[in-house]
Amino acid sequence: MRSLRWLSVVLVLAFHVIGVAGPRPAVAQIHWTVAPEFAPPAAGSAGPGGDPEFGDLDADGDYDLIYGAVLQSYRNLGTPEAPSWEEDSSLIEGVEYLQCMTACLADLDADGDLDLSAGLLYGEAFPLWYWVNVGTPAEPVWQLQYSMYEDLPPGNWTCPELADLDGDGDLDLMLAVAWGLRVYRNEGTPEAPSWERDDGLAEGISVSHAYVHPSAGDLDGDGDLDLVIGGRWGEGPIVCYENVGTPQAPLWAENESMLEGVDRDVEGNGVDLADLDADGDPDLLSRQSPGGAVVYLNCGPITPVEPTTWGRIKGLFRER
Repeated sequence: MRSLRWLSVVLVLAFHVIGVAGPRPAVAQIHWTVAPEFAPPAAGSAGPGGDPEFGDLDADGDYDLIYGAVLQSYRNLGTPEAPSWEEDSSLIEGVEYLQCMTACLADLDADGDLDLSAGLLYGEAFPLWYWVNVGTPAEPVWQLQYSMYEDLPPGNWTCPELADLDGDGDLDLMLAVAWGLRVYRNEGTPEAPSWERDDGLAEGISVSHAYVHPSAGDLDGDGDLDLVIGGRWGEGPIVCYENVGTPQAPLWAENESMLEGVDRDVEGNGVDLADLDADGDPDLLSRQSPGGAVVYLNCGPITPVEPTTWGRIKGLFRER
């Protein structure tokens, strides 16, 4: 009888540990500190200029920056650990300015350099424009190419985020549109994407404001992507979604404790995640109005999440 009671206790524990009884609750807690010395200039300070996007555009090992809404670029003349910003339009020479555009840098043809996807105010033909880098990682040369997104349906106020949302080694597309969010799984290859709508990759995410800016990164160091969503054009607070699923099958749960130290209730004009102090975790740039560009350094989990496995459950049996 004693062994049966013990077995029942272990089975209850197992259900809670592996999540059979339901999704694992959001438990990670991250602390952030303001770092004004890391902040780039606030482009378009007289208006809503924002929608920041980081990427190494000169192959020197640190992050440079594009403000999509006003199409201004800043070269990092500092180091990976301590950025220093200087405006340099040559980084985006040849890219056409689109009204209220957003920018997303990612290597969509797997040739080793960054390409540029741009969101549109009115995407009447297709929701994004695409400039492929036909230059080098150190000296980009931008060539407009329509074929990348021509099969996607139109969308207004679009803002793209490219990340591997299903853990298969290629980039998927999370696309914010007016009052909504669409997700497209890459069913092609890293060299030649092919998009298929799959909103299951956004399960748990709720968009409650008209214009938002998503940015993905592993905030808590657990091996999967988390998501920060900021408002655009003064819309909505900053929110964070922890991935309580897996790298292959994300399940998103809003978790305010992952934004401890971040001023969430601001007139937002976009956010972006990038490791600005080269410590191995993503930091956060929030473009605010008023207040300019604010950088928050990720100080890591306050309460680390310990992974649980069947091995621990088996250990309970062995101990008895």
